[in-house]
Amino acid sequence: MSSLLENHLINLALTPQANIRRNPCWKLLNCTKVLCPIHGKSDIDCWLEPRTHCTTHLTEDYFEKLAGCLACSYFRARGTNFFKGWNHFVSDQLHRYNVKALERIYQKEESFIEILNRIPDGLFTTDQEWRITYFNPAAEKITGFSAYDAVGMYCKDVFKNPICEYDCALKRAVAEGKDIHNREYLIKNIAGQKIPIICSTSAFYDSTGKITGGLEIFKDTSELKRLQEEVIKRERKFRRIFEGSHDMIYSTNYPGKILDINPAGIELLGFQNKDELLEALSAQDLYFNSDDRNRFLQTINAEGFVKDFEVDFKNRNGSPLHVLISSRRYENPKTGEVEYEGIIKDITRRKQAEVEIKERNRELSILNTIAVALNHTMDLKQILQFTLRDVLKILRLKSGALFLIDREEKKAVLAVKHNLPDMADDQADPISFKDEMLKKYLIEETVSFTPKPTFPVFQMRYTSKKGQQLPWLACFLITFKGRGVGFFALQKPASQDLNQRELHLLGSLGNFLGGAIENTRLLDTIQQHRQELRQLTEKLFQSQEEERRRIARELHDEAGQSLTAVKLSLDHLEEKIESADSDLKTDISEIRKMVKRTSSEIRRLSYHLHPTLLIDLGLEPALNLYFNEIEKHSGLSIEFHMVGFDGRISPDIETVLYRFSQETLTNVLKHAGAETFRLSIIKSYPMIIFSAEDDGFGFDDQIIGKDKQSLGLLGMRERASLLGGTFNLRSTPKFGTRIRIEIPFADESSHETIH
Repeated sequence: MSSLLENHLINLALTPQANIRRNPCWKLLNCTKVLCPIHGKSDIDCWLEPRTHCTTHLTEDYFEKLAGCLACSYFRARGTNFFKGWNHFVSDQLHRYNVKALERIYQKEESFIEILNRIPDGLFTTDQEWRITYFNPAAEKITGFSAYDAVGMYCKDVFKNPICEYDCALKRAVAEGKDIHNREYLIKNIAGQKIPIICSTSAFYDSTGKITGGLEIFKDTSELKRLQEEVIKRERKFRRIFEGSHDMIYSTNYPGKILDINPAGIELLGFQNKDELLEALSAQDLYFNSDDRNRFLQTINAEGFVKDFEVDFKNRNGSPLHVLISSRRYENPKTGEVEYEGIIKDITRRKQAEVEIKERNRELSILNTIAVALNHTMDLKQILQFTLRDVLKILRLKSGALFLIDREEKKAVLAVKHNLPDMADDQADPISFKDEMLKKYLIEETVSFTPKPTFPVFQMRYTSKKGQQLPWLACFLITFKGRGVGFFALQKPASQDLNQRELHLLGSLGNFLGGAIENTRLLDTIQQHRQELRQLTEKLFQSQEEERRRIARELHDEAGQSLTAVKLSLDHLEEKIESADSDLKTDISEIRKMVKRTSSEIRRLSYHLHPTLLIDLGLEPALNLYFNEIEKHSGLSIEFHMVGFDGRISPDIETVLYRFSQETLTNVLKHAGAETFRLSIIKSYPMIIFSAEDDGFGFDDQIIGKDKQSLGLLGMRERASLLGGTFNLRSTPKFGTRIRIEIPFADESSHETIH
């Protein structure tokens, strides 16, 4: 008996029986052992709990615990007061314990079954004859058998694998005396589909060592197998990429040891095999400039990756390689070391191509500059200056000159220069060639060259105004149609050699510039001849007007006076004739009429050649009179307007506008068959607009200059051009003709008004 109970026997004996039935032991005995499982609980009888703290030791055995309770005054008091007596009380407590124990067992079994039902792996148990006694839901899902059908079957009938006949895992576990773990099978489910599984097997024994059954746990490894195959497939794929890539693929650690490299990298760096490369090189050795690796590490360690990191490598022979690095930083999960892996692309050829393209673009830029100069200016010296400047720029030279060959003078003339002294002009020939024979054939004689992309370089120099001879200049020929027209003379350092591309550029420039020089010279000659022709034409028109004035004046003065004298003589003769001679008087009268008609015709002809009214009164009165006479004799309806004229304009302009009107109206009367002719002369600063149109037959305006009838129109166009104006004609058959001429004129204040 515990000391706790002994110390409270007296108090318990004095306690009323009703209080004993209503209160638990810990309350009646004032127990302070709060860790006791029944302390603080009123609905639990303490003798039904095996591990209470009222005894000197704890036990799990209920009957051992009950032996202690039989000596407890609290237990005896409760049994003595039981209404059926002591024996029934003890029997009833035993019954209560057994019921509670069974409930616990059932709860544990249900919990165990629930756990087995929830595990994702298939599981079944067997008896000693290897018949299935339990089959969980996961096993049902894998095999397709329901638990109802599987219980009672042999495991070999569920797995349907021949190995179960001659190498049963349960039998082997019994024979070897240990569990069989992770054995792989290929079973068939109820639908006949093959399913890979991995299985672990255990045998059950009783306390005597007799076999009571077995346990098998298995897992469907279909997804695992698929993933393994996928991993293998990807590994093969990435291995093919790694081995077959044309770019270098590598991995290194932080100190710079190369861990792996593909065949493309081995070839790029100039090695024969991987082992040789890994033994001979580190990552630091790859960089042409050792500081570039530190720059690479700073970038990739800061950001975790780099993309298209451009840097110079070197191969085994020390030759530079221009590469792009795309790499990432990671920690090796096995070693924990920082490592780098990535792709290195060799762009050496691409960089060379970029340089070539850049240089080619510069060459095209020079040709374009020359072409632009030709489009914007015809000044030969300016074109040559542009060309020389760009040639020096692209060849990275500081000074040079460009000479043209004068065939008439048989010498080379300095056209333009840059950073060179002026050439002496007090010597007959200050230029000397290193090869005098070349000078003779190039300048003094007419020699045809076979067209070539480039010609050999020759040397020349000249004497400056100070009497000093320049160093020898490297010269490149400029040709046109097999003839030399000039040459570049460049001051080139002896250490600088021009490459084939630069020589080709100079050859192309020489051929192109030769054509430009000759075309410019030809255009200058054409321009000069055109100016001379304009001057001659202008003089011709002036002479024509002067001749018209002279003829008109002679007709008016000489012929008119002679006819007047004839008329007076006839009048005097008629007075002397007797009145009886009527026939003679009649003849004289007819002669007088003829003289009068001839005189009128001479006056009309004189007016048409040079109207005096135009000089005396101006353009508008002269044209009004002219058009009125035409309307009387032709039946053509004429509309004439002059707008914006406050006073007289230049007599020369008035004469030209009068001739335009005459020529236009003459063409309408002769060829148009028109009923109406409209003419407007408008003064709109800074132009005078002459606009004439008719409703006649019209004609094809593309035949001007191809027949004799269009010579008058050509004359009008030439006169307008001489005055700096424009001539436009629009005509189509059956739709009439329209002529518009615009002539510039000076401010009115600069001309005196003629009255």
